Amino acid sequence: MSFLYRVALMVTRKQSYIDWANGGSDNAPELTADLANETRTVYLAPESDDPPDRDAVLDEFWVDLFEAELAAWNSDEAQWPQPLTREMFDAWFDVELTGTVFDLTPEEPLSQRDVDLDEVADALAHCAWCGLEVDAEPDRFVAFALSDRSRLAHREGRTVPLIAGDGTVIVGVMTIADSDEAKAGDDLLFRVCTTRCEKAILKAVPKALRKLSIAATVDGVR
Repeated sequence: MSFLYRVALMVTRKQSYIDWANGGSDNAPELTADLANETRTVYLAPESDDPPDRDAVLDEFWVDLFEAELAAWNSDEAQWPQPLTREMFDAWFDVELTGTVFDLTPEEPLSQRDVDLDEVADALAHCAWCGLEVDAEPDRFVAFALSDRSRLAHREGRTVPLIAGDGTVIVGVMTIADSDEAKAGDDLLFRVCTTRCEKAILKAVPKALRKLSIAATVDGVR
């Protein structure tokens, strides 16, 4: 168990929020009072040296909370109420503050960044083709340049899983845009253990990338 230097804000959506959520598209799911109560969200805010003060924390973060709660139901900002005000926030949400927060499983990833780092570490420690755990030395990678790096820009510094023709999942790592590897044209890196696996990756990845590109193009047309 590990103490976190945070305070927790539990947000409950009130009837005004429910009315807004149900006033959109006829095809949208219905937000009931029971569902709103069951899907409350907890946000962590910085701890301070002063005793926990709900109003002081909300004075600083109510806009962030409001936007996050609206986006949780409808990501189209054009359909959000305007302008957002503190009075509206108080009418739409109940907020409870807890001043003491513990992590019961500190050995587990706490954030999406932690998950991403674990996945990258695992990808760098195993052969992308056969899955064999590889030694830190020598570093043996197969690198690929992307024809349109922007399509995977959201995966920078994270893993990129691809599916080979036989269904094998090949996991590579997308380099950071300003890294030496990216500047050299190495956008995707795959760890390999042997020449055999290197040849398999060289054959499978271009095909998998073409399939990914075609699927993205079709989705864009839709």
